[in-house]
Order: sequence, then C-alpha cells, then structure tokens
Amino acid sequence: MLNHVRRLLIVVSVTVFADTMLFSAIVPLIPGLAATYDLSKLEAGMLLAAYGAGAVISGIPSGILAVRLGPKRTVITGLILFAAATLAFALGSSAWSLEAARFAQGAASAITWCGALAWLTLATPRAQRGKALGIVFSFAVLGFVIGPAVGAAAHLSSIRTTFTVLAVAIVGVTVFASSFPAGRQEARQPRALRRMLHDTTLLVAVWLTVVPSLFFGVADLLVPLALDEAAWGAIAIAATFIVAALAEVALAPAIGAFSDRRGRLLPIRLGLLLVTAAALILALATSPYLIAVLVTGASVAVSVIYTPSTALISDRAERSQVPQGLAFGVMNSMWASGVMVGPLLGGAIAQALGDPAPYILSAAIALGTFLFISRDGFRARVMLETLPD
Repeated sequence: MLNHVRRLLIVVSVTVFADTMLFSAIVPLIPGLAATYDLSKLEAGMLLAAYGAGAVISGIPSGILAVRLGPKRTVITGLILFAAATLAFALGSSAWSLEAARFAQGAASAITWCGALAWLTLATPRAQRGKALGIVFSFAVLGFVIGPAVGAAAHLSSIRTTFTVLAVAIVGVTVFASSFPAGRQEARQPRALRRMLHDTTLLVAVWLTVVPSLFFGVADLLVPLALDEAAWGAIAIAATFIVAALAEVALAPAIGAFSDRRGRLLPIRLGLLLVTAAALILALATSPYLIAVLVTGASVAVSVIYTPSTALISDRAERSQVPQGLAFGVMNSMWASGVMVGPLLGGAIAQALGDPAPYILSAAIALGTFLFISRDGFRARVMLETLPD
C-alpha cells in the first residue's frame, strides 16, 4: 500500500474510532437511564435510535457537502459538530435533552463518516480498497470495543464528567485531522444523485449495509436489557460487547483483503447466513451466557458483511461516475435508518409480542437478502465491478 495512503489511513482510522466509541458508549448506560427517567422499552429504544435518526437526516446532505467542500473540510466540519453534541449530552438533564444530543451526534457522525470514507477511497487503488476499508472498519470496531467500557466508567463515576472529557478529546482529533493534506477532490457530476437512485446494483450494495444495522439495532437494545434482567451489571454488559467486538478488530482487514482477491459477494453471503442463524438462536435463548456467545458470533458475521459491502459501493460508484462522497452519503443515510428503525421497531414489537419476535424478523430480512443476491443475474453484475477498467 502506498505511503501516502498509509498516512491517510491513520487520520481516517482515528476519526472513525472516535465516532464509534461515542456511539457505543451508551449501550451499558441504557438500563440505568431507563430507570432514572422511567423509560419503557419503546422509550429506551427511542433514546438509542435518536443517533440513527440524526444520521438519516444528515446522510445525503453530507454527501453533497463532501462534493462541494472536499472530503477533508467535510471531516473537520463533522468533528466540530460532534464535539459540540457530545458536550450537550454531558450536560443533558432530561430524557428529551439526551435524545436531542444523540440526534445531533448522529447528524455529525454522518458528515464525518462521509468525508472520511471519500477521503480514503479517492486515494486508494481499487485493487487495495477492500483491505484499506477493512483497516478502517477494524478501528471503527475498536471504537465499539472501547465505547462500552467508557459507558461503564461513566456509570460508575459521572456521565457529565466522562462525556465532557470525550468532547475535549474530539477537539484534539479535529486538530490532528487538520494537519493532513486535503488530497484529491472530486469534480461535480450533473444529476449524480438521480443516476445513483436508478442504479439497482448500487442500491442493493447500499442495502447490504442496512441489514446488519437493523439486526444490531435490535440487539443493542434487547441484549443489555436481557442481561440486566439476569442480574448482570453495567460492567458485565460492557464486557460482553467488548469480547464480541475483539474478533471483528482482527478480522476486518483480512476480510477486506479477501474480497479484493475473491470478489465482494462471497464473504457477504456467508455473513448474511451467519446473521440469520444468530438471530434465530437469540430468539430462543434464555441463558445470559448463551446470549453473550451469540452476540460474539453475530459481531463476526456483521464484520463479514460490512467491509466488502462498503468496498462494493465504492467500486460501483466509480464505474457509474457517482462521486464517492455522495455514494457514502446515501449509504450513511440508509445505514443509519437501520440504526434508527432497529431499536424503535424492535422495542415496539418486543413490548407487544415479546423479545423473540424482532429477532425472527431480523433473521427473515437477512435470509431474504441472501436469496436475492444469490441470483445468477445479480452475481454476474457484481463480478464486473472487480474487473480492471
């Protein structure tokens, strides 16, 4: 991998690490916040989903922003907004103020991710794109690993102090990112969004990032609550998610490199089958230890889907003359819709029908997607994306 790409990987990886750390820090805090503010499962789901709602609203505008400002300026803008939203969360004193802060964090996150992924993919040759994105997702998952530990620390000490320190740390990341060269900026493409929305293969590639976000939107809500009912404390819940994510940290670069050599669909199809199996077993699981093991398996499955799917989006956008920033903006919006709908729908269905129901629905979505992308016509179209120009 070229030296300038390696240097850029550092700043992009640090940026997404900060983002995902803040996203997952709330997971072990959900039971305590639900008790403090007397939240039902649906209301707790709304708090968790607020982050995704902000990213949904901000996703496509962030892609347009990345094309107009360039990836670096987009990243800096997103980080500044993210620091402000994190400070707002630290100072929140009611359920609605925490939801508003999470919404703002999600909006800033979409801007940051859009700029960061465009910044990296524009500098990386297609033959190495999967590996580069795998490294980035490895750091993103590392953020998910650290995040629950940060949330547990906040639970034991003070949410206000912990999240204020994190806001200051994000300002430091902003300064760090500002020190790197801007890199290549994409030319504006007339009617690029319209062209993207008519590209079935590209839209399916985007959908492939939604499926795991829907599933983990459900799991991030129901698993902590189930473990809490089994008398597991915030530290034990955090440890569950930390262990689950460690395998992803190691696997993501290898999965990305594998997809560079063997194509994007092979690991994606395997990941969808694993998500289907994990969701179905979670629907039946009652032992907290089995639930913890299943979360680990599901985390591995999600990693097998995300990295090659993101690379496929980049590949297809390049061939369709859609700016990378815009493609990732649409991806962020759709991915975030899963983060938002997962806990909201999962909480509502679980409250009405019981916890197994949303898991069964998640399994059906993953299996249906597997069957769709396994069709010969779709597989042939995707194979063309790996061919040299």
